[in-house]
Amino acid sequence: MNEMLFASKAKTLLFLQDTTDLCVPEVTSVSARDWLTDAASVVRQIVDNHPGKSFAVRSSSSMEDTACFSGAGAFTSLLEVKGTPEDLRRAINTVFDSYGLADVSNEEVLVQPMVSDIVVSGVIMTKSLTDGAPYYVINYDDESGRTDTITGGTGVNKTVSVYHSPPDDCFDSDRVKKLFEFAQKVERECGRGCLDIEFGMDKDGTVHLFQVRPICATHNWAPETEELVSTNISHVVSFLESYFQPKPGLYGDQAILGVMPDWNPAEMIGLTPYPLASSLYKNLITRRVWSSAREYMGYRAMPAHELMVLIAGRPYIDVRASFNSFIPDGVDDDVAEMLTNAWLSRLSDKPELHDKVEFDIVQTTMDFRFEQNLDERYPGLLSSEQRRMFKDALADLTLRNLDLGETGSMARAEQAISRLYTWQRNREAVDKSYLANIANRLEECRHYGTLPFSILARHGFIAEALLRTAVSRGALAQERVAAMKASIETISGVMSADFAKVQQGLESEERFIAEYGHLRPATYDILSPCYANRSHLFDYEKAIDAPHSSKPFAFTPVEASQLSMLLAEAGLGDVKPEMLVEYVRRAISGREFAKFVFTRNISEVLEMLARWGCQYDFSREDLAFLSIEDVVGWNSTSLLCDPQAYFVKNIREGQELHQIGQGLQLGYLIRSANDVYVVPQHRSAPNFIGSGCIEAPVVALTAQSSCDVKLKGRIVCIENADPGYDWIFTRDIAGLVTKFGGANSHMAIRCAEYGIPAAIGVGDKLFIESVEADRALLNVDGRTLKGTR
Repeated sequence: MNEMLFASKAKTLLFLQDTTDLCVPEVTSVSARDWLTDAASVVRQIVDNHPGKSFAVRSSSSMEDTACFSGAGAFTSLLEVKGTPEDLRRAINTVFDSYGLADVSNEEVLVQPMVSDIVVSGVIMTKSLTDGAPYYVINYDDESGRTDTITGGTGVNKTVSVYHSPPDDCFDSDRVKKLFEFAQKVERECGRGCLDIEFGMDKDGTVHLFQVRPICATHNWAPETEELVSTNISHVVSFLESYFQPKPGLYGDQAILGVMPDWNPAEMIGLTPYPLASSLYKNLITRRVWSSAREYMGYRAMPAHELMVLIAGRPYIDVRASFNSFIPDGVDDDVAEMLTNAWLSRLSDKPELHDKVEFDIVQTTMDFRFEQNLDERYPGLLSSEQRRMFKDALADLTLRNLDLGETGSMARAEQAISRLYTWQRNREAVDKSYLANIANRLEECRHYGTLPFSILARHGFIAEALLRTAVSRGALAQERVAAMKASIETISGVMSADFAKVQQGLESEERFIAEYGHLRPATYDILSPCYANRSHLFDYEKAIDAPHSSKPFAFTPVEASQLSMLLAEAGLGDVKPEMLVEYVRRAISGREFAKFVFTRNISEVLEMLARWGCQYDFSREDLAFLSIEDVVGWNSTSLLCDPQAYFVKNIREGQELHQIGQGLQLGYLIRSANDVYVVPQHRSAPNFIGSGCIEAPVVALTAQSSCDVKLKGRIVCIENADPGYDWIFTRDIAGLVTKFGGANSHMAIRCAEYGIPAAIGVGDKLFIESVEADRALLNVDGRTLKGTR
């Protein structure tokens, strides 16, 4: 490698400008010696060489952009400097001053004419910055026309990761392909990989190189990551090519996989969960419970098809299977096929809706915008007869589930949950036969926990759809819906009141832990401490009561009249407006109570598993890499080997799979096998809850965070919306931001109940920006969230 490369920013660009055909804006290296000797001459030469141009004046310190040290952003760089001697002199002095050195005689500043007509600008990392996985990570802005939005952390940006050796036909975007080829060329000319490249593309498609520096985070990378990804990516592609084909018993020509549609594993267990967590989620929900619940409610009978697919241990929902399960029973095959393909096509065309499929893609219930939505989203899809059939089937299903009687699906689910709650309160602690008891708890949880919860959760979506469309049709104001939700008492509100009693000395800590101690911020994760094992839970002077209204909510006469007309129009005329209030109340409170109850069984399973592991010197960290089938299966299978050696082998296999999954760059949606090679980071539109505008300091929490973190008056950022985080509502927080979660998620309900401003499910980019900022502005009324530092 030439000694000029990475000696400094200016020397690197001068070398590439003089020895390659890379398009580098003409470089002038201003040495401090020349500047201190005759600044006027230096400025005059630059201006004369580029008449009428504005300039980029960048730092090129000996303390940055070397082969061993980045120093990116440590010193000042100025763009769009006017081409006058005064402005240029001032800018160069400013950059030299930013070095903070008493003696700058060995330093330099880089000056280049600004490139005009930039349509795309950004940064390319030629390896994944976090772990060195073999991807070109292209972060770019194609909206502002500026060249500093990515490096400056401002504006709108997009990210796409491209595997180092993709097939030629995997690019949907000519622009992304050109940037990929540009990055490869820069690597060849520099004679090395692991580069941080700053670029701009003009309106003619020419890519200009602004900066290139080594990535200096390589010491943090596991050396085997690149080989693990390269070795296994072809296996992932082969699996997907087979999986995406038509499946017996399922409508739809091709599958789509997503981490946030339907049962949303990104929110529930995370993007790269440990094998134990994902296996529990499969066992309790996505293997069969999910479809059984919908069949019971009147949707079509499903084949024995797994809802969740694991790709190198990373969980994805089979969206084709999910959409199939929303077809009402009795709909003709040809109509079901057309609907499923139309829904899949809309999601493929509008991937930003991946976390809102129940409201913006699929008609899962009869609501007050059925006709309008069908016409707007799928014009001409169904004939008049097919349309009538679908509408009637959906109306019948909805009417059946709005039945609040004792034989209705809601009441039956409530009864099952109540039975499980009673059993839990009456059983004795387990001190032996851990594996047999784990199997029993799982079976009990499926039948009396997650199955009725799944039914109540679907009722929650039906209730939300009716309320949303009532607002859009003008029958209700959004403020009235918020008032209705705030009047509903949930188990979380009861918990907050009980927490206040503990702090007031009216209830013991032991009694509180007996009732709520099973909750943990990551329900399925054995490494996430439950409340019973958390210190500092009660270390807060002021307890906050849930602000639900003691006065029952009721519609005004005008609201009731308008809702009656909408209900009749939708074929739901047997439902009275006052019944709708009760339905919404029971759907929301029932869902929250059901989750509270069934998660106790999961917590008991995790704690029994930890005690079983102690017998073989397995830590919780070890156990996280086993699947629940590995453990429970051993209870009824004779192993012809030493048990400890057997499980050590399984743990190591789980660790390797987890490492591969972390190294693979996979998007939130996978629409074809090509999406494994070229991976866009789909953006999410936040779900804003509440009203008003706040600006406050930011604090980020994880499932392992201690309860003694100062939260009062702060905007709290958490990745998922698990009930185990409910302790934060005892800390007088100012607002809440979550990476994952929808408008109907647990934390959305909690924030509506408390009247706390929130942005739920903001996605990677906004979440990271919020976490990295010192402060954030959460404007619910203006539908914006941004870090204000």
